[in-house]
Amino acid sequence: MRVLVIGATGRVGADAVRLAVEAGHEVTAFVRDPAKLRSGVNVRAVVGDVSRPETVDAAIAAGVDAVLNAAGVDPLKPSTFVTDTARVLVGAMQRAGVRRYTAVSGVANMPRKSLMGKMSTAIMKLTPVRHAIRDHMGAFEIVRSSGLDWSLAGCPWIKDPGVTGVYRESDTYPGGQLTIRTGDVAHFLVKTLKHPEYLQRIVCIWNA
Repeated sequence: MRVLVIGATGRVGADAVRLAVEAGHEVTAFVRDPAKLRSGVNVRAVVGDVSRPETVDAAIAAGVDAVLNAAGVDPLKPSTFVTDTARVLVGAMQRAGVRRYTAVSGVANMPRKSLMGKMSTAIMKLTPVRHAIRDHMGAFEIVRSSGLDWSLAGCPWIKDPGVTGVYRESDTYPGGQLTIRTGDVAHFLVKTLKHPEYLQRIVCIWNA
């Protein structure tokens, strides 16, 4: 599969590039600075910026089968970056006829929550994380109504680096102080590309 990775030099994106290559995908890294790509990974780099929609249109129209969006910003500061990025990507994909989309989201945006999950979400909304919750919710609504074949990783605190490939999955956010490694987020995103059972689902993932 020809996969365009957005945020390819970030904490999750860099791992996603490597894991997608290892999984046999033909990877294009969408980056502002190709020099920041990890060495030793055989990928094609396309220079662009999600704040310049014409560069996104060009990258997708060049020929991809799927978009993996791992772009993000500081979750503790007010921002509409995640929402704006989703809007640009979804629009470009719709125009190009590309249907497969997978991306990072957050546990607070999951429609299904246990009682503890609802309590945890209420507490998070009283902290600076509320900015990220609002931003990711905007993106979720855009993606959910897009008509694309989408999958989302409902992530708790993305904490430590590294990939274990061992993590729990649930359609329900259980709540509590969950964490997930950057590489395991990437592992899940890459996995969804080959498994149709993840279509139209936001899945909570966390390291046990």
